[in-house]
Amino acid sequence: MKRGFEDEMPSRPPSKFRLLLDQGFPKTPLSMIEALDQSVDVTHLYDLDRDLSMSSTPDWYLYLVASQHNFAAFVTRDKSQSNQAEEMLVLSRLPTLSVVTWNEGIEDPIREWGQLLAYLPAVRKQCDLKGGRMIVLPKPRMSKNSFIDPVDMLGKKASKQKVSLAQIRHEAHRGIEYWARHERSDDSATQAFVDDLL
Repeated sequence: MKRGFEDEMPSRPPSKFRLLLDQGFPKTPLSMIEALDQSVDVTHLYDLDRDLSMSSTPDWYLYLVASQHNFAAFVTRDKSQSNQAEEMLVLSRLPTLSVVTWNEGIEDPIREWGQLLAYLPAVRKQCDLKGGRMIVLPKPRMSKNSFIDPVDMLGKKASKQKVSLAQIRHEAHRGIEYWARHERSDDSATQAFVDDLL
């Protein structure tokens, strides 16, 4: 029987969700992620193996290294790896490893990290369901549904309750005024703002 990479790979321990970041990925908030979620372990390739990060190493070999070190996912900016036969062949034989990348490049490290954090629960779930594949994150975009006009929402609330907009505004103001009088009675700036709301 032919033996493949998966026959030689140790199984991934279930206690930690481990991410290995490619050398091109910014490494700034690693400790912040682990502070937010102690079940996540994030390692940069430079910290794992400085020689690998500083040399011209085939991406497929980095997949193999990640799997050998029990990482659940290898995070890279380079989606073009999906078009490389060598990388896809090796990944297909590593059932405990997923490769995470972006549909379109994001050069802003803050946005890049923000999106990775936002998708981390979903990525983790998908890695647990099935490895040996690439997970492509969409580029974050804003649409017309990304904005809510508060005046429009007050009008919709009034319409839903079959009352006038003035009544909705008055009821909201009464609640705000009550809290401000009792909780911020010594805050003249807040009192002045509340008085001018209607």
